[in-house]
Amino acid sequence: MADRPWIATEDVMAEVRARVRAEVRARLARSGVREFEDEAVFLAAEDLLARALERRDRQLLLLPELLDDEDDWRVNPSLRLSSHRPIAGGAIIWLKQKLLLPITRWLYDYSRENFARQERLNFVLMACLQQLAIENVRLATRVEALEQGRATPGAPADTTGSA
Repeated sequence: MADRPWIATEDVMAEVRARVRAEVRARLARSGVREFEDEAVFLAAEDLLARALERRDRQLLLLPELLDDEDDWRVNPSLRLSSHRPIAGGAIIWLKQKLLLPITRWLYDYSRENFARQERLNFVLMACLQQLAIENVRLATRVEALEQGRATPGAPADTTGSA
């Protein structure tokens, strides 16, 4: 047993990840995402999404700052009981707390878990959108710099001096 070679966990995990990545790419390509037939495109998309996932911290996202009201994007299930009736309101709230609340508590708990999951997904999508916006701006800047630096490839050069 002492003669067995040492196996690095990192190498094994890298191989497993590569196999899973290849299977996912093949499944998505078979399902109709033809762009993922190109491994470079798949890896670039995976990298972009991974970078976006790193930025899902609320403090690192611009989109929530641009939205006027936090209620527009944040899922916030509340279980506040109130009444607009000044005289009978207290009795109505007491009845709701003692009778209706225990009956519907399971629905609230179930919904709260789903709302929390939805909020996490919203943050991830906002992070992805932000990463795509950053990449788009970088590419647009590079294209503009290339266009200003030289004539568009394939276009005849303007020898008349007119714009």
